[in-house]
Amino acid sequence: MKYTDLQIDGLREMINIGGGNAATSISKMVDEKIDMKIPEVAILSYQELYQKVMADDVEVYGVISKIVGEYQGAILFVVTDQAIDQLAGLILKGTEASWDVKLSAVSELSNIIANSFLNAIGRLLDVQLISSLPQVKNDFFGALISSAYLAFDQYDEQVMVIRNEFTYAEKKLDASLFLIPEEGVLDNLIKSLGV
Repeated sequence: MKYTDLQIDGLREMINIGGGNAATSISKMVDEKIDMKIPEVAILSYQELYQKVMADDVEVYGVISKIVGEYQGAILFVVTDQAIDQLAGLILKGTEASWDVKLSAVSELSNIIANSFLNAIGRLLDVQLISSLPQVKNDFFGALISSAYLAFDQYDEQVMVIRNEFTYAEKKLDASLFLIPEEGVLDNLIKSLGV
């Protein structure tokens, strides 16, 4: 897996546009300013991924939406229990709710995030991209992320990690949005970007 610095910068800029659009959508929905860190686009081994992003044995919820359109793949929104509480508190405005209701609220938020992200990228590339209805899975981060990459024929020891991380009120929100393209899609994206 070899890409030039210019190609990785092009992907990073595309993800920045998509993630910025997603952050704006979250902000509107929860009526709070949600910020986004500079997106990460890196080629990492799974071991590096677990060291840099999250340990493989941390239990998380993953909300996965398949990408439908000219480019295939998935959007994976990974959240910890604490982040679900934080997000649900913002969405439900502090109303007491069961865990199932909180999870449902975060799943709906993930659907809005995925479609906002894909709409922005679609406009940039002049293609139509939408996401399928999200599915929620509870598992260890390592199992969740490796099965998501394998589902899209990415069997390499190294993976292209494309993710956005969000913050609000200057606190890190333990939630990351991953773009997991099907095999060959990255090359097509890079061609479409003209880099």
